[in-house]
Amino acid sequence: MRFLHKFTLLLSILIIASSFIQFGIFERSFIATTNSLFLATNEKAAFNVGEQLVAYFNKIETSLKAIATSKQIKNNQVLFDDVNSFIPELDLIFIIDKQGRVLLASGVDGDRTGFDVSQRDYFQQAIQGQTYISGVFAAQSGRKVISIATPIIENGSITGVVFGIVRLHGDTLASMFDDKSFGRGGFIAILDRQGTIVYHNDRSRIGQQGRDFLQLQDVTGSAIMQYDSGADYYLGYSKVPGLDWTVIVNTPAAEMTLLRNRIIYEILAVSSLVILVIIAIGSYTVRRYTKPLDKLVEAFSAVRKGKYKKIAPYGYAAEFSEMIQVYNDTIEKLEEVHAALEDAADIDELTKVYNRRSFDKILGIIESEIKANSLESIGIMILDIDNFKLTNDTQGHLAGDEVLKEFAAIIVSVVGGRAVFRFGGDEFAVIVRNCTCERIAFMAEEIRLRCEESFHGYTVSIGTAVYPDNADSVGALLERADKALYISKEIRNKVTAYKEGY
Repeated sequence: MRFLHKFTLLLSILIIASSFIQFGIFERSFIATTNSLFLATNEKAAFNVGEQLVAYFNKIETSLKAIATSKQIKNNQVLFDDVNSFIPELDLIFIIDKQGRVLLASGVDGDRTGFDVSQRDYFQQAIQGQTYISGVFAAQSGRKVISIATPIIENGSITGVVFGIVRLHGDTLASMFDDKSFGRGGFIAILDRQGTIVYHNDRSRIGQQGRDFLQLQDVTGSAIMQYDSGADYYLGYSKVPGLDWTVIVNTPAAEMTLLRNRIIYEILAVSSLVILVIIAIGSYTVRRYTKPLDKLVEAFSAVRKGKYKKIAPYGYAAEFSEMIQVYNDTIEKLEEVHAALEDAADIDELTKVYNRRSFDKILGIIESEIKANSLESIGIMILDIDNFKLTNDTQGHLAGDEVLKEFAAIIVSVVGGRAVFRFGGDEFAVIVRNCTCERIAFMAEEIRLRCEESFHGYTVSIGTAVYPDNADSVGALLERADKALYISKEIRNKVTAYKEGY
């Protein structure tokens, strides 16, 4: 009996020591895994926001170049104002002569004709023949703005500049990013090349110097940062190609720390209970629990490697069944957090349709199928609500959100939820496989009619294009659908199918 008691005591001591070591390893690996997951997710989210910015400025550049090449627009104030109303991304647009004097201005109060901007960086860069996107500066009104300028080229010579202004405290950038959520207290910040804040959920921060800018010198990266309040944040960042701007995504660590500590305390409590039971019943307990302990060790090792593997909750003693259930609950919570993060990255939170990130993924798949000659046909339509900017200006952002949600629901009712994507702002896209020109045009017309009948006075302009009839690549197909949309926007409440010559 004495030997059994000594053996039981020694075995119990070894089990206690082993359990604490295993728990310490699990805790460290659990913390490392969750930290790595959040940091990688925020870094990817920052990269995706950067891609949205590139697409946003590419669209503005395309619009400005269209103005620069149109003699009618450049010589007609009324037409110039109409065109400005079709470009919700810009608050103001100016046409400047070669000497830097304003010829036409749209979106401004008062007459700006003859105003001299020759000393502005954006004019000096654009007059040299290149499109230029400025950093943050103060306009004459005192507002914080950025400008996008492109040269006017006639007969091979630069004769002036077209530039647009985005007011940073307005709704233009806010409509793209305000609806994105990164946990309670999380936020997005966008910094220009000097580190000045271009966008922030807290509008009062716009125009100030970003506090983390000097530490973010790599192309992409992530870190756990502590702010002045003492709170830790998961910070992911990415440089925006071509702009040398920086996108920062922050998620507060407090919520995850609370969940993580609760899970760890639950496991610790159950582990302590199991250890006490092992000490009480001696060698029988050791023999009985060897197998389930091995299972837990194997499961903890899998967690260390980032593999969330549940354990079958049957065939064990009651004490271990409870412990295994806590472990499985832990794994289930981790999977839910991971799934929620993945869904948030692919779904537009406001309209509940797929976002631009999902759209780009699908385009990549389609491009691969085209190259492999495995795609028969595909149709794309791009949709835009007519005069949506006026709704935001006159009725407010919340009213605009309701319009966007109702518009998305109408599109889904015609083509189905898996085919609908939100570009950003009031622009949506639809992708339909195995689709003819006639079918995509029919669906587009059905959407237009439903909007006309039941969209509270709002109408929609739509452009369509079909592979392989209109293009031999995804990029060309998207460009031609966009051209067709531009034609529809000139008339409004119209569906335009792309044809050669547009």
